[in-house]
Amino acid sequence: MKVPVAERPYELGAMESPATGFLHIVRIGGDIDPVNAVYRIAFAPLDGSLRTRRPQREGLDSLTDFLRQAGVPIPEIERTWQALAKRRVHSVPRIALTPAQLEALGL
Repeated sequence: MKVPVAERPYELGAMESPATGFLHIVRIGGDIDPVNAVYRIAFAPLDGSLRTRRPQREGLDSLTDFLRQAGVPIPEIERTWQALAKRRVHSVPRIALTPAQLEALGL
């Protein structure tokens, strides 16, 4: 007898297990004011798999909303703001995202 998928949560959980990695953020356009800059975001899983989708966010408020949706803690968001004020590139470590979250974030 075949068990319906809905009654096999252990298999569904495996499909939705999160990937842990880094969020890499790049301020596009060089020395543009960080508050109004455009940012490109990429997710780099620790397993080395390549993700080609790199969404963009315009302005620091939009970037902050993105980071909150990705579950980045507020202290890390604040560190990201400080880093991007000084440099064009910053990486946020130890981010765990499920396939559904990756899809919702456009990653």
